[in-house]
Amino acid sequence: MGSLRQRGKVLEAVAMVMLEQGKVLSKHEYEQVGNVPIRAGLAMNFFGSWSRMLDLIENNLPDAWAEIKRKETPPPKPVPPKVPKPERKATAKPAVKPAVKKGKDDE
Repeated sequence: MGSLRQRGKVLEAVAMVMLEQGKVLSKHEYEQVGNVPIRAGLAMNFFGSWSRMLDLIENNLPDAWAEIKRKETPPPKPVPPKVPKPERKATAKPAVKPAVKKGKDDE
């Protein structure tokens, strides 16, 4: 497992890489970054699993975790205010004239 001091340094190093990338990295994504101070396998030796290491970063380095999460989910773009549509003025409909009926008297 390693000493607490070593584990703390590993946590800081991994957190800094994630901070540079701007998101919480999975183990595979961390390996794909390339030039990292601590390889993923060595971090696994210290913590046993990647998810346990992420939990420890969240609990032991809350400021770094909050910064990573803030970069991961930027604030939403402001929504422009809705411009009200001009209302149509009610137009008077022409009066309907009754149809002229032919009756018995009109023949």
